[in-house]
Amino acid sequence: MLDRVPGDRAVSLEPVDPAPILGAWSNTNLSTWGISRAELVQRDGGIDLQVTGADPLGEAHDWGRVAVDTVFTDGPGSNRACGYTAAFDLGHARTRIQANTNHGLSVIAAFTVFTDGSGRLSYLSREFYEPRAAPADPVRAAAGAPIAPTRLAVARGDDRLPMLSGASIDPAPLVCRWRNADESSRGIAEIGCELREGQLTVRVVAVGPAGPIDWGEAPATVYTDLSSTGGGRADGDPVTTGRPTPFYADISVTDSGPAFEVTYDHGFQRVHLQARIYLGVLVVPVFTEFIDDSGRADYYHREVFVRET
Repeated sequence: MLDRVPGDRAVSLEPVDPAPILGAWSNTNLSTWGISRAELVQRDGGIDLQVTGADPLGEAHDWGRVAVDTVFTDGPGSNRACGYTAAFDLGHARTRIQANTNHGLSVIAAFTVFTDGSGRLSYLSREFYEPRAAPADPVRAAAGAPIAPTRLAVARGDDRLPMLSGASIDPAPLVCRWRNADESSRGIAEIGCELREGQLTVRVVAVGPAGPIDWGEAPATVYTDLSSTGGGRADGDPVTTGRPTPFYADISVTDSGPAFEVTYDHGFQRVHLQARIYLGVLVVPVFTEFIDDSGRADYYHREVFVRET
């Protein structure tokens, strides 16, 4: 039902205004080992994203510039940008960015899959950014500093975290039926996660104008969650490469993990869900793209789910 424009009126939108997402965004955590800065600029009719990764070993890694894939608004009848997606091929890994603005901040979720044969686990990092230029940091070298060949390739310090060397990611905490905490939601009513021969599958039931709409099952990609309350940081080694490992969560109850992402292709639209467990609830940002000629704007929204008991 969220896909419907209020009043079923015809869609006639002005071009999407990208102003809310443009500019330089700096991590609110000055001690981050993740993405320290993201800058979005308009160029040649599109938007480019440049990312800088932080590193505790004295290097700042410039990821270069890529074109933003899709700009999302805050509703199918809106022209106000509030999010975007982009992808980086970093040589040793692929990282997809899903970002949204909220209360004056940008929330950047980065999904990383290693492609270098190192066996490191895929991971999600999710951090907050404010609109300002990055402060000068005498500890870190200039962006784009070369990576010593004797070390694992990294695009940011998080790539080195010891929990990424684990044997596998256990999806068991996700496996259950999750119902929307908001019974009046016009979006997704419930999410069911099951494990089939080692593959996490996700079934979504959405709210429809005449009753529930079953989207069916789709295979999901599972990630270790390195966000502020995930990823097992409390269980990690106290020292990484000679420096204290950054612990955002110091008690195991908040180290929830894992996370997943899944995409549904309905023919007229594609819906991308990212999901992570946060203190017992499943937080699900939803990025919806329209691929028909309806004129509706691609849009972002977020839902929260609790376990069905």
